Amino acid sequence: MTITQGIRRLAILMSTLLAAGCGGDGKSGERGLNVDGDPLLASLQPYLSTSPYGLAAEDCAVIYKQGQSCQLQDIAPLGYDIQGDLTPDDIAQRLLVSHHWMGDSFMDVVRDLPQNVLNLFRPLNVIVLSFDIRPSFYHTDTAGIYIDPRYLWRNQAEWNDIYQQQDYRSGFADPLPFLAMQRYVYSNGGYVTYSNSFDVNDNYWRTKSEIAPGLFNLLVHELAHANDFLPPDQLSALDASTSIGRNIKLITGNWIQTSLRQAHALSAGSLQLMAESYFGGASASTSMSPEQAGSAFEADGAADFYGYYTGAEDVAMLFEAYMMWREYGAVSDVAFVSSPAFANYSCDDLIIGWGQRNRLAQKEVVPRARLVSESLLQQDLSAEFAAIASSIPVDLPYGYGWCQARTAVMSARFERFSREAQVPVADHSQRYLDEMLRH
Repeated sequence: MTITQGIRRLAILMSTLLAAGCGGDGKSGERGLNVDGDPLLASLQPYLSTSPYGLAAEDCAVIYKQGQSCQLQDIAPLGYDIQGDLTPDDIAQRLLVSHHWMGDSFMDVVRDLPQNVLNLFRPLNVIVLSFDIRPSFYHTDTAGIYIDPRYLWRNQAEWNDIYQQQDYRSGFADPLPFLAMQRYVYSNGGYVTYSNSFDVNDNYWRTKSEIAPGLFNLLVHELAHANDFLPPDQLSALDASTSIGRNIKLITGNWIQTSLRQAHALSAGSLQLMAESYFGGASASTSMSPEQAGSAFEADGAADFYGYYTGAEDVAMLFEAYMMWREYGAVSDVAFVSSPAFANYSCDDLIIGWGQRNRLAQKEVVPRARLVSESLLQQDLSAEFAAIASSIPVDLPYGYGWCQARTAVMSARFERFSREAQVPVADHSQRYLDEMLRH
């Protein structure tokens, strides 16, 4: 998600820019650590004690709290300072942490990232990992990404270091008649990502291979924001005499979201209104059943309902879907389900009113995802998108529970795109629970 002047969550229109997170239940005496998504970030230190950017990075990471922006003369984006391909060591130099283990877990995954993803870090000044961040976000005044440590923990001791809180947006959908669901699965319905929530019985440890898909999913989303607001071809033209925030505002016409809107604007205005309530907490000015929402969504070009919230999220969800296909052979399930009228409901109490597997292959989505992905990666992806377009989206069964539907759609049409056809299907462990809210 993003926080930037002019593109803010409607729930927190204030005079200063706030990050997206939560002020929910937490440890005793820590109620001020994260208020409506703005983490305190009072315990940051460079991951590498030898980093030449240490103090400048620490100052930059929190400067948005004073309504200011990082000056390029103090710290400039990685791709402004470094010509050519980035390395994991370059990224580690800009990493700030509240706990050293967070950096260890993060870098374990970063060292295995393909070069085209490493290069997506080029527009960043800082990468921040702190125990009080929830949810993750990107900020234009710092050119920084802020990562929720729930994507990083490996054992109970590390989980206990994390400030326990709900996403502050978690109640926004309560008055609405539907919930919007999304997950990434392999061709046989097997989960791609693991749950980020600790469970003493089912999810009390995680390996690097279990952390990697979810962190990859998150990183390509937040890095899409960074490269949207500061596209790769604009890095060399930055004005070194001013702030990164002002530089970003001066190139509004070059933002990738601007090009996407001009070429392939979303048309379902009713879903845009619903998204303002669902993700921003605005009073709902309209109402839609799951079936009505799905009907409006299917024939439009968004990869996910979150794409209706802002142009930036539209870009990030399209890119995220493509990169999960490219890296993991994953397809996206999206659905609008009935909102349960009772507490303590199960996954299969979420009844599908409309759902679709392999949303990326929907004919209205393909050209939009290609425009975004080619712009972000600076590559010709015609062959990849020809393959995507030749596959077929499949309806998730109407009236099924959300979890039940995961293995109800089995088709050889997906096999050639999956690198993990051997993944077990019948896995109902909480280690694979879905995450309903987006980044």
